[in-house]
Amino acid sequence: MIEELKEISYLGEERAERMDAYLPQGHESACPAVLLIHGGGWRLSDKAAAREVSISRDLAKAGYAVFSINYLLNITEAHSEGPRKLTRLAWPTNFYDCKTALRFIRKFADRYRVDPTRIAVMGSSAGAHLAMLLASTSFHEKFNQQGLYLEQSNAVACVVNLYGDYDVRGRAVSPFAGETKEQTQTNEREASPITWIDSAMPPMLIAHGAKDVTVSVERSRLLVQHLDHLDLDYLYLELSKDGHSFDLHPCTFDLEAPVLSFLDQYL
Repeated sequence: MIEELKEISYLGEERAERMDAYLPQGHESACPAVLLIHGGGWRLSDKAAAREVSISRDLAKAGYAVFSINYLLNITEAHSEGPRKLTRLAWPTNFYDCKTALRFIRKFADRYRVDPTRIAVMGSSAGAHLAMLLASTSFHEKFNQQGLYLEQSNAVACVVNLYGDYDVRGRAVSPFAGETKEQTQTNEREASPITWIDSAMPPMLIAHGAKDVTVSVERSRLLVQHLDHLDLDYLYLELSKDGHSFDLHPCTFDLEAPVLSFLDQYL
């Protein structure tokens, strides 16, 4: 049995973005927690999308308190000629929103019966990118001085990365575009987890469909090579018949058991 709390204000009342919590019931001790970040190309989707609700309920039924968040999104306009035009850049506010969400969970751990020392971050696609970035910058003070609840730790115990990109540099149409080419390059470098992943990176579970045509599976294969080079802990699951966008129950492989085993191990 789980309790679902909707539309929690975690960024301050002036912000429209909210958080939903999925809390296990009947536990005597504080629960480990998972911060869940939705995907959608940094411009679409919602914390209450079917994929996020499915993941949240699966994890909560297994004893994890799940906090699914909305964050600032890019705004783009379609054009009859050429690619979409970026009219509102969410970076780096979207990233700082995720940092604030993590610290919110810690600050109000007693309220939600959460163990503040046992928090994982999880995301899919663009949300997995933000999850990796959150974990890889835990100890980079440059990124830990914005948002709310700054007295709280920015550390996470582990990461679950569902088909996210670890390097966002050099895209033909950049979701991190600045006003100049140089600013775009700076934004992309700072927004790429590859820039920050080092020996302090917590363990990561990576799951990617081999038939993904949105984020190529080669991105996760290269990430694995980088983690190997740094001798970091990870679990890589390549789903041979799946494409992009799945929850814990893709068509050909059930992820729930390995994800729960991974969380049990590191939380």
